[in-house]
Amino acid sequence: MQLQYLYTRLNVENFKACKAFYQDVLGLPIKFEDDADEYVEFDTGAVLITLFNRAKVADFVSRDESLSYDPHSAQVVLSFKVNDLRQATLALQEQGIEMLAPLTSYPERGFISTCFRDPDGNLIELEEMTDVTIS
Repeated sequence: MQLQYLYTRLNVENFKACKAFYQDVLGLPIKFEDDADEYVEFDTGAVLITLFNRAKVADFVSRDESLSYDPHSAQVVLSFKVNDLRQATLALQEQGIEMLAPLTSYPERGFISTCFRDPDGNLIELEEMTDVTIS
């Protein structure tokens, strides 16, 4: 079996707010949308991020399965690379986005990062690549 990664889907409670966030705040272009089914695909360049109305997930998952969502979960983190983390952070803060951590350097791994949440509580990380420090 050969697998090819297609997309990450976020099953969101507030579809309209999340769609506006990813489109207007993060500036991701829409590749496909179906407002009737409350489904949208955003093109990130490498893979797609899709949003789907959480209330409709039960149509695709067995009724025997337990679906639970924790708004403070970090089980899935969407990580984006940016060229200038300070500029990206300031642009998001100007739009009212609260950073959850200060810019943090990881010299042994070659990046600095910070994170924030979307309107549904999904964790998003921004990373700026740096030189790896070997000690």
